[in-house]
Amino acid sequence: MFKNFDKVFKFSFKNQAGTNGYKVLTVILGILMLVLPPVIMMIVGYSMNHDKALEPCDAETIYVANNTAADQAFFDSLGNVSPEEYKNIKYVLFEDFDKALEASKADPKSFVLKLSSENGLKANIIIPEESMIKKNRAKNYLKFIDRNAQIFSMGLAGVNAEEADTLSVSVDYKTYTESGFMKDISMDEDAGRKEAMMREQVMKVVGYVVPYSTILLLYFVLLSYGNSLSQSVVMEKESKLMDTMLISVRPESLIFGKLIATIASVMLQILIWVLCLIAGFTCGNILAKSFYPESQMYLTVFFDGMKQLNVFRPWNIALALLFLLLGTILYLSLAAIAGAMSSNKEEVSGRSTLFVFPMLISFLILIGAGGLSTSTVKTWMLIFPFTGTLVMPSNVMLGTVSPIVVIASLIFFVALSLLLIIVAGKVYKMMSLYKGNKMPIGEILKKSFEKK
Repeated sequence: MFKNFDKVFKFSFKNQAGTNGYKVLTVILGILMLVLPPVIMMIVGYSMNHDKALEPCDAETIYVANNTAADQAFFDSLGNVSPEEYKNIKYVLFEDFDKALEASKADPKSFVLKLSSENGLKANIIIPEESMIKKNRAKNYLKFIDRNAQIFSMGLAGVNAEEADTLSVSVDYKTYTESGFMKDISMDEDAGRKEAMMREQVMKVVGYVVPYSTILLLYFVLLSYGNSLSQSVVMEKESKLMDTMLISVRPESLIFGKLIATIASVMLQILIWVLCLIAGFTCGNILAKSFYPESQMYLTVFFDGMKQLNVFRPWNIALALLFLLLGTILYLSLAAIAGAMSSNKEEVSGRSTLFVFPMLISFLILIGAGGLSTSTVKTWMLIFPFTGTLVMPSNVMLGTVSPIVVIASLIFFVALSLLLIIVAGKVYKMMSLYKGNKMPIGEILKKSFEKK
């Protein structure tokens, strides 16, 4: 039955994985998945760190056009509550704006700060034409005011800067569970509760991300390789090579060899991309923590949480990849059936709904039943192969599925996959030399299983 299967497999795999398109796509996406995560994480870390650091305004003197209750003593005492870059700034007060501007014109390392306390604190910076201070550097002083808005508001109301700093309210807050409050143990201090909350957050994020990633990956595979497999299956029939090939290769061997070769090339490509993605995020996490150790970006916190909680265990990952493989076999078997039913490439295009619609319908069923999240997925969605393909990998990876459900799902996956492969073989055998008019799908299936 499987005479010369290995030769068909080797030939088909070489044609599939040896093409320039396959190699270029694999390499380009692999490089992107390896390089983009570190670049993105470094950019995010830089932007977060850059926002925290207050850069100098380059002014040695600030001429204040003051229309508030603040006096010279308030501005002189600002150095006590200022960062290093702002400690030595000299403040000169004027009641008249024109006089402040005139004084600033004679001082190239100065600008005018116009203050008003009407309807709240208002601050404007005016840079004279003669000033050596650049606009973007002068704006840093407004950031300084914004970060110390409470002190400035009190000071411009007549309170000394040191007194304003003393009066600034510091908030001490803690969150308790009911039992923790009785023991005076906050949720941050309760290590067990803290770990449970972190695990819940990690599970929630991964539970949404992984199912959608699986769906996008399978949809890409189905569109890219499903049509390619169908075209490959029908190629010999359209080119009249079938008459010669059947002397040395049985129809079942031909279709099984093409199917397994396609699946092998798909899994090789996916494995390379996954490894590149893991390596990319690992390098990005290490670089971000090395250059910006104080930065609490979401990705580094998320990865630290996964590492601390040991969410992804090797066994679970291996099992998730197995379900992904079975799902790929399942849907590509439908593509093989579509190709086996067709006599030429035009017919293949018309029968592409055989392998595209089942995924779209399964996706819509999951959306309607709310099963894309690991917290809302139902048992029947996991066991039924067409919907299980989309949600089982994420649930297995997170360890949220019981062993009984895993075993039951595996049985259904393997049984249905084998059934579809057998159907593809029988249909291909029956249609291998068919030269008549286009037959309905039901008629093709009926004739394929008739005893000759």
